[in-house]
Amino acid sequence: MIHLALEVCDTFILVKRDQMELEPEGLELLERLQPYFIETKKDDGWPGTRLLGHYADIHYISCSPAAADILLAYTHSLYSWVQPRLPDDLCFLKGGQPWLVNTAHEHMGSLHTEEEEELVRLEKSGLLIRDLTLSDWSW
Repeated sequence: MIHLALEVCDTFILVKRDQMELEPEGLELLERLQPYFIETKKDDGWPGTRLLGHYADIHYISCSPAAADILLAYTHSLYSWVQPRLPDDLCFLKGGQPWLVNTAHEHMGSLHTEEEEELVRLEKSGLLIRDLTLSDWSW
């Protein structure tokens, strides 16, 4: 999923919450990604998450082969993006809009696309099952 998202999208975000420290591994990751940073915003929400009474640094980072290599050197699992080890909630944006929303701590994610080519690629990779009907399920 991460490989496809890096190909399809132009930006990804990583989040560093203010109320907890980031472990050295996560700090190292952000330092290595620094050349690809677009901007960092202080906010109380990002796709899939809204904080109450707290803020976070939301890092917007350009999707590129080099940035992909850095991300994938730390983990291949979408739900591993949990602070304090790594920054929170690796999410992908396409044209400024959420494409893959990841709320890693809760093991929740959602994909936002209606582009047939992307859906076919997801289906071929086994990441998407389409056209299930109730008769396909056994209770």
